[in-house]
Amino acid sequence: MGSLRRIAAVAGNTFLEAVRQKVFAVLLVFGLVLIFGANYFTEFSFQEQFKFLKDLGYAAISLTGLLVGLLGAAQLIPGEIERRTILTALCRPLRRWEFIAGKYVGLAFLLAVMVGVMAVAVAGVLGWKEAQLIAREGSDPAVAAAIRAEARDPRLIQAVLLVEVKLAVVAAVAVFFSTVATSTTFVMAMTLMVYLIGHLESVAREQWLESGEVVSWMTKAFLAGVAFLVPDFNLYNLIDEIVAGNVVLWRSTLEVIGYSVVYIAVLLTAAWVIFEGRDI
Repeated sequence: MGSLRRIAAVAGNTFLEAVRQKVFAVLLVFGLVLIFGANYFTEFSFQEQFKFLKDLGYAAISLTGLLVGLLGAAQLIPGEIERRTILTALCRPLRRWEFIAGKYVGLAFLLAVMVGVMAVAVAGVLGWKEAQLIAREGSDPAVAAAIRAEARDPRLIQAVLLVEVKLAVVAAVAVFFSTVATSTTFVMAMTLMVYLIGHLESVAREQWLESGEVVSWMTKAFLAGVAFLVPDFNLYNLIDEIVAGNVVLWRSTLEVIGYSVVYIAVLLTAAWVIFEGRDI
């Protein structure tokens, strides 16, 4: 119980510090403007309008969350070291793994709040568009029912969960690099590099293995190493399938969430091991 209280205290402090920073408020406002502004750029059929709103809405959530995760995690430990406040924190009965866990939980909670706020904004825009379209085209009960089905698609809950766990993995990657380096620029650059590699690795691996060339054991070992060390962000392409209106089973969503939880646990454990042996 003592560890949980200390982790909660660090998490709460991390969350409040992040909320007070103007850059996070600016990013949140930027994301909300993108979402609400999308309502004025839809001059298509109602199916295309809803698809456009969902695409742009979830792209805004992902982009804003990615930036918040990068900026937030990059400043977690390097910022504490630069300000020397980490010495005060670790002089208390606070273990280093509790410090890492608290920092991560605080950042993950910030991301969850931002994703939740922006998801509510997306739902509001879809409801607004639903009311507009029904007032204009809903004299036919079948058309009105189709409009409501597009606006109130329950599968979007799966998309919100997948966006959240994807950002949680990005935050864990950034926390890991923040225990290795003291430069916020390095942490952000390395996290962004892993993010890009994670989106490309499965495609590159398939192209390499299907090219018809003989693949040596060293190449296979290298590919296996990359697959093990770098999270496969292509798994989260289920979000695109959901937004496109395709059926995605909850089993698939839960499998991706389980994969994310395991990866986060591994990254945070590695971060703790590195931070434990680091001189502050």
